[in-house]
Amino acid sequence: MEAVEPQDIIWRILRHLDDFQNILEESVQDLHPKKHADLISSIHECEQLTRTMLNIMNRTAKRY
Repeated sequence: MEAVEPQDIIWRILRHLDDFQNILEESVQDLHPKKHADLISSIHECEQLTRTMLNIMNRTAKRY
């Protein structure tokens, strides 16, 4: 069995976070601004958290 390298794990996490960020952005476009304001607000919060996670992983990637 091959050992998994830290760079591989970091790349995999970054890829999934990027995919999730895209899903969030696309989802907001499908919602009505007034009818779904609370959901849109929640999605924006998730986008911010996802950007934070991406930044953390990108900083970590520089060490590997």
